[in-house]
Amino acid sequence: MGTLTPIARKGLGRVARFYFEHGEELYITSIMEGTHSAGSLHYAGMAFDFQKGECFSIQAIRLVLGSDWDVVDEGNHCHAEYDPKR
Repeated sequence: MGTLTPIARKGLGRVARFYFEHGEELYITSIMEGTHSAGSLHYAGMAFDFQKGECFSIQAIRLVLGSDWDVVDEGNHCHAEYDPKR
């Protein structure tokens, strides 16, 4: 797996804690590896993909990460990227 920036590691930690608190295991499917669109924040270490949880919605993950994060349901996984809108 690739390297995440400190802020992205903090976000991943929040998601992992949320999964743990809800009795689920977090499976990271991609950080930098794999094929992503040109300019993807994956290549900058600012994004990660993970399997969707069974017991909660994507909106719950958005609340866990906060407004500086974009969280997208991409069908077979979720994508989270640190992208502040300031």
